[in-house]
Amino acid sequence: MIPLIERNVRPAPYRRCVGGFCLVLMGVTLLGAPLAAQIALYWDINGSAAEAGGATPSGTWRTSGTSNTNWSTNVGGDVATANWTNGNIAVFSAGTDATGSYSVTVAGAPTVDSIVIQRGGTITFSSSVLNLTGTLPSIDVATGTTAVFDTRLSGANGLVKAGGGILQLNSTTNNYTGDTVIDAGTLILGPGKNILPGTTAVTVGAGATMEFSAGGNTSAIAALGGAGHVNIRDNQIRIGDVSSTTFSGVISDGGGGGTLRKDGSGTLTLAGASTFSGATSLNAGTLVVANNTALGAASAGNAIANGAALHFSGGVAVNETNFTLTGAGDGTGVLRNLDGANSLTASLTASGAAMTVGSDAGTLTLAGDLNLGATNLTIVGAGSIVLGGVVGGSGATQLVKQGTGTLTLAGNSANTFGGAVAINDGTLALSKMSGIDAFASNVITIGDGTGAAGSAALTLLAYQQVPDTATVTLQSDGVFNLNNFSEKIEAIAGAGLISLSTSGYLTVGSLGTSSTFGGAVSGSGTLVKDGTGTLTFTNSFSFEGVFELRGGTLALGSGTHLTVGTLHITGSTILDFGNSTATFLNAGIFTIASGVTLTIQNWADGVDYFHTQNFTGAILDARGVAPQNQVTFTGFSSNSTGWQSYDRQVTPTPEPATYGALFLSGCLALLGYRRFRAPRR
Repeated sequence: MIPLIERNVRPAPYRRCVGGFCLVLMGVTLLGAPLAAQIALYWDINGSAAEAGGATPSGTWRTSGTSNTNWSTNVGGDVATANWTNGNIAVFSAGTDATGSYSVTVAGAPTVDSIVIQRGGTITFSSSVLNLTGTLPSIDVATGTTAVFDTRLSGANGLVKAGGGILQLNSTTNNYTGDTVIDAGTLILGPGKNILPGTTAVTVGAGATMEFSAGGNTSAIAALGGAGHVNIRDNQIRIGDVSSTTFSGVISDGGGGGTLRKDGSGTLTLAGASTFSGATSLNAGTLVVANNTALGAASAGNAIANGAALHFSGGVAVNETNFTLTGAGDGTGVLRNLDGANSLTASLTASGAAMTVGSDAGTLTLAGDLNLGATNLTIVGAGSIVLGGVVGGSGATQLVKQGTGTLTLAGNSANTFGGAVAINDGTLALSKMSGIDAFASNVITIGDGTGAAGSAALTLLAYQQVPDTATVTLQSDGVFNLNNFSEKIEAIAGAGLISLSTSGYLTVGSLGTSSTFGGAVSGSGTLVKDGTGTLTFTNSFSFEGVFELRGGTLALGSGTHLTVGTLHITGSTILDFGNSTATFLNAGIFTIASGVTLTIQNWADGVDYFHTQNFTGAILDARGVAPQNQVTFTGFSSNSTGWQSYDRQVTPTPEPATYGALFLSGCLALLGYRRFRAPRR
């Protein structure tokens, strides 16, 4: 081989550095201290002239025997050669005439600290095995030089690829243990599968390359790190890490359709702008996407197996064709947002019994359609998630909202999954196009009864988002927030809060379904009781807005006190006071439309009270005229209904003060009569 410099001149030292550890070859010294047990032996097949033995000095590398003694202790190549001594550093640089390709046949399984290939064309190592014994065993290939190893590499301390040249490994039986570090240049994995040991963790340094040979093979490694370039061509790379690593370099395939598979229980973070065009499969563990194109170009056939998870970080926008999601993920979400505003645009198909999607912080937007099939979906975490496509599924599919964060159902097309919706914690925000149902479910439960009041919420961000036939159950910690929008549902139940906000509009019971509600209503919007059914309130509350009764029955439970800003009767309605003690209805304004009636039943005079500060169109203390006679108390004539000036009560009989006045007048009249009839004396 060609020496570094001309013969008889002291050569420049060879220096290898990995992770701050430097080996200087010129003696040899390690970190400045002599390393007596290891010397540099130079490849030289004649040992008699300043040459390696011709332009192509092929020969045999053996540890014993009288022939093929091809090693010199002199870099110049003019000292008698000898057999290889195990444990030393092999340098292929002797002589001045090694300019072409040549081969080295390995025999007897030599042990070698490290290998240095300084100059020449292509050198090929074949047969047997080389045992790498250095503390950081390396193969250093100079720029412009190629070294091909058909020989198997063994050892316990890994392998460092150094130098700007090309190192190609072809043996499928390499079994060294420890890490593989590509510090510089290019490491080519030859044809065949699993060229590198499956237990090795690979680090590709910045500016360095690991390149697969074409052939559609599979190579498994334990981990991938660094910032260099990995060209997988038409192969599959399987990364089976059990620890956390980050690769910020580029994975490419030259248009070959190469694929990436994540195995192992560890976490792999891909932070580089990759370009490979094949699918990504997550078989186990976690893959963190930290770059828009970390998964390469958009491709079909991406899959996440049961127990694996795809996480997002750093504000990325990922575009893929589709993903198949199997199982619940790793417990924190088969899809999970770690931080920032991230998005995944892809068609998603779920399988298995249950699936979890999570957001620790920030917002994860899933912009494609989500086909749940028969899979129940649970949303967890303190961050936000937006489902922007069509969420579909079979009739049994359920949506459960856990965690303090917000799930938003958005987009321009109706969601079609029909299973129950349960908001145990946090907020479910409905933001479909106005008039588009955010789900097909008729069973909606807000709250689980264990959290603080208002800790679970269904919030409208557009008009008419809930199916008109739905029953909404509000647990004690639940709130249905109209947020100034309108909504129509069939039934309301539970003990939570309906927040009408300032102009929200909620219609209940249009199809005649009856409801019993033990919660409260707040705000200054409008609550409408529609249909022929019965709406029963079992809890006392007040709100500033409008309570419109279009028909059916409003039943006030025992001892209930109801206060509303405006009570508006627009359809003939029954008002049931429950035949109980001290039931109160107080309306700031009471209005009854022309031609309709309000029938009040189970009224206990002097016990139940119906007050209004303003009875629209009524005259205080007048009876037998409209609109007072549109109100009928059971057992009384409609003409007996009046609006008393004494306490602004709507009542079928005079108030107690009137009774007293009439009684006093009667007594005085009786007294006068008796005096008139008394005998005179």
